[in-house]
Formats: sequence, structure tokens, C-alpha cells
Amino acid sequence: MFLRSFVICCYLMGAYWASYHFPSMKMVFYPTLGAFSFLFMHRVDQIKDVWRITIGAIIAVLLGSLLYSISHGALSFFVTALITISLIQFFKWNAAPILAVSFVPYFAHPTSFWALPAAVLISLLGLMLSVWLIGKVEQVAWVSKWSLSLELIRDKMMPMKKEL
Repeated sequence: MFLRSFVICCYLMGAYWASYHFPSMKMVFYPTLGAFSFLFMHRVDQIKDVWRITIGAIIAVLLGSLLYSISHGALSFFVTALITISLIQFFKWNAAPILAVSFVPYFAHPTSFWALPAAVLISLLGLMLSVWLIGKVEQVAWVSKWSLSLELIRDKMMPMKKEL
């Protein structure tokens, strides 16, 4: 799990750095990306499920962007929430960050309709690439032994932590 955490944090740092230093990539980083990262980190072995969640997020952000471009008001926000929750339940996406990403247009105020969906697509594809890479690296024998050793050390330290 340490390797997964390390790679995901490096990805988040890179996305934040790019969005901070390059104005054209301002929307590549958004707080919901952290939630997607944590969710994907625990589903490294379920890449098909990760794809479904990514597709759901793209649909949700497209929906949110469309409704935001029609109206910036509370009713539009409500309809976005209602439709997104219905889609999550219908397709059994089982990922709360999908709902959160549909709200991003209401807080980021994108300049064009396609800016945010493109940024979400790019960032989630990069995240999926990182998750795929983690899966491949964890299949290497010495990496899995190293990771298991770190987990055993951590488990042995837990009782000592409780005593303090």
C-alpha cells in the first residue's frame, strides 16, 4: 500500500504543479481528483471497474457543464444533482466522487463548455495510467516482497503505538 500511496501522491503533486504553473492547465487539478485517487488506489486489481467509474465521471462532468452553461442558478445545480444521482444508481457506479465532479463547473466557473470535461478526462486518464502502472510494478516479485515487509513492520508497530 505504501507504493500505491507514493505513486498516487506523486501524480497528485504533478497535476497540482501543472495546474499552478500553466494557466491553460488550470482545471487539470481539482480537489475531487484526490477522492478519485484514493478510490482508484484501492481498486488497482479491478481496472474494468476503474474504467466504468472514469466513464461515469466524464458523463457527470459533461452533464454538469451542460446544465451550468444553460443556467448558473440553484435549480440547475439541483437538476445536476438529481440526474447524476439517478445515473449513479442506474449504472451502479458506486463512487461518490462522480457526484462531486458533476458540481465542479458551479465552483470553477469554466470559460468554455469543453474546458472542464477535457481537463477531467485528461486528469482521470493520467490517474488510470498511474493505477495501471502500480498494478504492473506490484506484479514484480521483489517489489511485492518489499511491500509485504513494510506492511508487516507497520502491523508490528501498531500494538506499540496503542501502548503509548
